[in-house]
Amino acid sequence: MLVLAGYGLSARGVTRELEEELERADVIYAEQYTMPSAAWLEEAVRKYGSKAVLASRSALEESSRKVVEEARSKRVVILTAGDPLIATSHLALLAEAAEAGVEFKYLPAASGVCAAKAFSGLNYYRFGRTATVPGPWKGFKPYSIAAYIYGNLCVDLHTLLLLDVSDEGRQLSPAEAAAAVLEAEEALERELSYVGLLRLLPALVIERAGMEGARLRPYDSLQRLSLSREAFAEPSSIAVPAPLNRVEVWLASALSGRRLEGWASRLAPREDMCVLYSRIMGWLSS
Repeated sequence: MLVLAGYGLSARGVTRELEEELERADVIYAEQYTMPSAAWLEEAVRKYGSKAVLASRSALEESSRKVVEEARSKRVVILTAGDPLIATSHLALLAEAAEAGVEFKYLPAASGVCAAKAFSGLNYYRFGRTATVPGPWKGFKPYSIAAYIYGNLCVDLHTLLLLDVSDEGRQLSPAEAAAAVLEAEEALERELSYVGLLRLLPALVIERAGMEGARLRPYDSLQRLSLSREAFAEPSSIAVPAPLNRVEVWLASALSGRRLEGWASRLAPREDMCVLYSRIMGWLSS
């Protein structure tokens, strides 16, 4: 059997069901690369001895077929921090197992992505498309991120931006991510001859949601965030909100310790956001 299991947001988040599964396992592949600051996972699985192996991205993605074949004759557990099927490519492992006729099982856990949305103070049901801002190690500009933000604003939805993690475990900082998105829009402005709004949008940095030291840091604009020299705790993400409703203003203000009444105003009509989304997506698909 192939078991895809999540450990949660910290070493103390383990469930009894997961502990039983790890005891039964023949092999445990523990991966830390999809969640920053997950070094604790290595310590958590040390008690399982030699059957617990730290797995690289290439071992689980490029060599996934070997893992699935191993699960034909052994009970193989793929263990991640957070939840194994949220904001990862691990669903492909279950699909490969299903196609190969290998039995599989999914053990969910607390997710950093879900915790970030929940702790933001913003209505969970008002989040639109989630996107990951790529790090410079990926070698391309995040043009699509600009489109997704405008697309969400077009229908009055918030955007959660996840921050890329390098193979070495370094997470893109919120300031670096904001700068990368704004640089991409500057290029789009030149290419498509429009005046963008992203630099003026407010941003909420969400640090360590669901963990010790969780914190919200509001910035009046993505521009101001991009220029920040503050240190940010990992893992962190960015919420780019649509205009906040009255309840969201109260909740986000209380949780962040800042009065955010100005975040309820609209920079431009929703129709303008829809037009920009269409123009950028048209250019990207041409």
